[in-house]
Parts: sequence; structure tokens; C-alpha cells
Amino acid sequence: MPAQKLADRNAFTIDTGNLSKHIELMLKRHVNSSSELTAAFAKFAKDRDVNQNQLDFSSDPIALSSGDLGEFRKSSDIKTTLKLFLLTFSPEYAATAVRMALEHLELSSLFQVILQFPEAQDEMDDPTWLAAVLGVWQPLEKLVDAGKILYLGVSDIELERLRMLCEAANEPPKIEHYSIDGCCTVPQELVEYAKAHDIQILTHPDSRSFELGDEFMAEGQKLLGDALLPFGPAWVARYTIWLNSRSVMASKGYLVHFERK
Repeated sequence: MPAQKLADRNAFTIDTGNLSKHIELMLKRHVNSSSELTAAFAKFAKDRDVNQNQLDFSSDPIALSSGDLGEFRKSSDIKTTLKLFLLTFSPEYAATAVRMALEHLELSSLFQVILQFPEAQDEMDDPTWLAAVLGVWQPLEKLVDAGKILYLGVSDIELERLRMLCEAANEPPKIEHYSIDGCCTVPQELVEYAKAHDIQILTHPDSRSFELGDEFMAEGQKLLGDALLPFGPAWVARYTIWLNSRSVMASKGYLVHFERK
């Protein structure tokens, strides 16, 4: 039973596997990443109920579906992006997520890692914010030095805080993932700063805060049963793997890390 197998754990991670293999998920227009992840949990909960599939709770991460890249894994033409949604400012989370993604996807390096910081950042003054961000950022800089990450990026940081991070970091961000949710243009000052500091601006449709609400937890409980109740999500990492020369998405999925409350 899931409750028995998770009872002795303080944490565990779920891997959705390669969602691009599930046409019904890919064809549906999702509002944002959290809604896509919720829909994936709902699908796998329904599939498990219909087919009585058993999850392997002894594995880490616990796989909901196949994530095998097959022939693509050995290709030198792949480009892998990991976008990490942090729900708290815990220094170990980001580096742990990167290492887990590399190991689980059987890759030697990631092309780019983009961080979205917790919603709590909006309540912080600038010095407190910078200290919290550097606590997360510096372990990733070591992975850049080790050749595990090529580029580091941030998501939805306004100009002044982007400037602060660039000036304080040994490996400044090379990507600004900017939300166009609720607007249609990137501020000109941000565009000019990015151009002057070799920062690539990429737009995305996600909201500026990543939330896994009651619906996600309800679908999670359908999937895992009452075993999930003592746990809450700590971070989510979305991985996307492209074949550059063919502009083909080889894999897309999520790692969701839960910790005991």
C-alpha cells in the first residue's frame, strides 16, 4: 500500500515521464505549467484507476509513465532546458533538482537552467532578497564550473533586481524568462539592459507566481491515496528536450518533489 511504503520517508519525488507521448495532454491548451501538471496528475490517476496499474514506490523518483528518450539520448544535437519552480528559498533544492534531472534523464549536462523564485520574494526588501537568491544561486554556479550546466537564467525578475544579481553573481544570468501574462511587451529598459549584458530575453505564458493549489493536491490524492496527506510540494522542475536540427521536442515532463510537512 502507498501509505505503508511512504510512511518511513521524509521526502519523495514524482516524475511524470515524457508527456509528449500522451497526445490528449499535448493537444489541450493549458493556461500555465501548474494547470498542465495538474492535468497530468488527473490523467494518470484516471489511468491507474481504470487499468489498476501499480506504481513502484520503492523507486526514486516514482515514475508515473515512461520517460525513456531512446535513440535521442545519445544524440549530440539535443538541447535540454530545466525550469525550476522553487516554492521556498532553500539553498539545497536547486542543486538537488539539477542533479536528479541529470541522473534520471541520463544526461551529462543541461543546456540551460532557469529559476523561478518563490512568491515570498515579493514581500522581501532588496538586501534580504539578494541574500536568499544567492543562497540558491551559488550552488548552481559550482555546477556551471563543473560543466553540468551551460547557462543559468531567471524568470520574471524586474530590472533593478536583475541588475543586483548580475553584479553580485560570479556566473550572472544569461537568460531572462519574462511572462507576457497580462501584457504583450517587455519593458524597453529591460530590453536595453539585457542587450548590453548579453542576456537573452525569452517570453512565456506562465503567471509570475507558480502555485499548486487544492485541485493539484486533490488529483495527487487520487493518484497516491491518503499517503500524500502528510506531504506538501517543495519544488517542481519542468524538463524539455529538443532535437535542434529537426526542431522536434523529444521529451517534456515534470519532477515534483514532496516533503513531509
